[in-house]
Amino acid sequence: MGLRERLRGFAKRSPRPFVVSAADGTGDRLAVEAGLRERRWRPAVSPAETGVLVVCGRPGEALAEAIDLVWSAMPGPRARVRPDALDDIEPDRTRRRGAASPEDAGMADRADDRDGLRLDVLHVPLGPVLADWPAGLRLDLALQGDVVQSAEAVMVDTGGGPFWAGREAARRLDGAARLLRVAGWDDAARRAAVLRDGLLDGREIGRGFEAFERTVRRSRLLRWMTRGIGHLAPDAADRHGVPARYVGDVADRLDGWLRDIRLALDGGGTPVDGDDRDEALVSVLPELVTGADLAQARLIAASLDPDLGAVTADA
Repeated sequence: MGLRERLRGFAKRSPRPFVVSAADGTGDRLAVEAGLRERRWRPAVSPAETGVLVVCGRPGEALAEAIDLVWSAMPGPRARVRPDALDDIEPDRTRRRGAASPEDAGMADRADDRDGLRLDVLHVPLGPVLADWPAGLRLDLALQGDVVQSAEAVMVDTGGGPFWAGREAARRLDGAARLLRVAGWDDAARRAAVLRDGLLDGREIGRGFEAFERTVRRSRLLRWMTRGIGHLAPDAADRHGVPARYVGDVADRLDGWLRDIRLALDGGGTPVDGDDRDEALVSVLPELVTGADLAQARLIAASLDPDLGAVTADA
């Protein structure tokens, strides 16, 4: 059998499910991620890549409508499975076909850009059904080219309880895994997720975290990608009620997560913010992404990592 045939056979045996989480679906999502790693399956980054949809948690009405829209745009044959039913996935049902984007851009207007040119203004949503994106969040963007001219953050799904209460170090590892995946560093993201799960299971992760931390801190490319992006000034943090430790740029926030995890592993605990932290993180997001490009906007959202499960449903 030639290399091409072996690769084709491997692809058939290795489905890439598209995983969607409701605000209350964090526990299910972590179980699905662990199950995918165990099977050596990689999650899809777009619903157009696969015919398998895994929905974690119990979506509210608005999120359920967005998920149904994604489902209708997925290529066939397709399957929608529960988080505890990964073994029911049939690899041959995950053939890839082209599909339209489930989140269509709005009608284009025109406006002057910063160079005085007339460019189309596109109205584009990020989320709520998007890989490595805060569950339940939609960010409505007005773009000229790939630059954000304005933004509005909408919480389309909230509630379910603060899954991460008393697990702040694990939450920071979860956030680091998401940020590293958005940055394109899948191997480091996988290591962060394994450490997160080990910590949640009560295993000793000290030496593994030390190696992970050294690797991340020594990456000049990651530093270059995140330095100066999404800078939160102290006055803006005060205005929105964001805790002071989020001040700085994406690189600063990742550094802070690593320090917090090290402090927790050394027995010093981790900082615990007020109950309104996550609402404040959502409220400041539009200000931080304005002027950024799309890739930077995704990094900024990952560096704030709001947990809408901790936001009361009537917020």
